[in-house]
Amino acid sequence: TPRNQEKIEEEIGDLFFATVNLSRHLKCNAEEALRKANNKFERRFRKVEEKALERGSSVKDLSLIEMDILWDEVKREEK
Repeated sequence: TPRNQEKIEEEIGDLFFATVNLSRHLKCNAEEALRKANNKFERRFRKVEEKALERGSSVKDLSLIEMDILWDEVKREEK
């Protein structure tokens, strides 16, 4: 319902506010940290797409479990 959605948005907003406040307290640039996290996600997702193609598939055709397996593979390879 719209009221539930408003409540969810309010809670998510509070979570963002608290996270940015924590970041500020730790002298960390929240915007830069988010930018880096987005870049990392994009890099990993592209590798998942590549792995799917190498196996003759597309991420559109993968189940969530299969995508998760590839995601974990990519994470292990980055370490």
